[in-house]
Amino acid sequence: MMKNLTFGKIVYICAVLSLLAPMSGLISTVNAADSFGDPFDGNKLQNPNWKWQNEPPNWDVGKTVEGRLYIDCEPNRNLWQGDASHFLYQDIADTEMFDVETHFRAKWDTSSGVNGLLVKSTEDNDWVTIKFWGRDAAAKGHIQYQGREKGLGRPDVQWRFGDWGDLEMSMRLKKEGNTYTAWYKAEGDEDWMDIGEAIVDLTPPLWLGVYAGVAAGAGNLEVEYEYFTDNMNAFPVEPGGKATTTWGAVKTRY
Repeated sequence: MMKNLTFGKIVYICAVLSLLAPMSGLISTVNAADSFGDPFDGNKLQNPNWKWQNEPPNWDVGKTVEGRLYIDCEPNRNLWQGDASHFLYQDIADTEMFDVETHFRAKWDTSSGVNGLLVKSTEDNDWVTIKFWGRDAAAKGHIQYQGREKGLGRPDVQWRFGDWGDLEMSMRLKKEGNTYTAWYKAEGDEDWMDIGEAIVDLTPPLWLGVYAGVAAGAGNLEVEYEYFTDNMNAFPVEPGGKATTTWGAVKTRY
């Protein structure tokens, strides 16, 4: 076929191909960078934009629990008057909108343990979080929607599902301008439960991610995050395995 092409046409085709080759790699890179998501698959964090605040001495991806981010929490890592939590975050600059969710298992033996989704302004020292607060056997725990030293939306939801000290659930947090909405879902439920809408002015840049910590001075809390889903811009993954199932379900649901 090349015999039928003139020298000029060959030069033109080569020029076009040389332009397209780097662009294909650029498109893939941009898509990955624009997504906040991470399937927590394999043996490392897949999204390159993660950073730790108070990195826990004992954490891993896929080693302790296959397909999950595992965090073994230290004491005195509360999120209330201040933020001393183990916080895995991404700097999201001045993003006007996001819609993220996660699924986790929490195992605690302490009077107070916390974990969930968090978006924070370091300039304001304020935040929005949907939090699971693992407590003693009587209360079992609460789902809380909070800012710094304040509640947001409706009152705490007292948790009455599963066993004390060990549960699985999902959480979702959405930002539209300065309006934030939070949901939770018990293991096995199909529908999200709305925990409230709040208007909070947070000065960018913002940090967004998941966190965990033993809020008390003693005790144990282990949290296993299955994924961090960006519902507005799915993280690119290879076909096959847990990631395909997770992100395929996201496309169907939203």
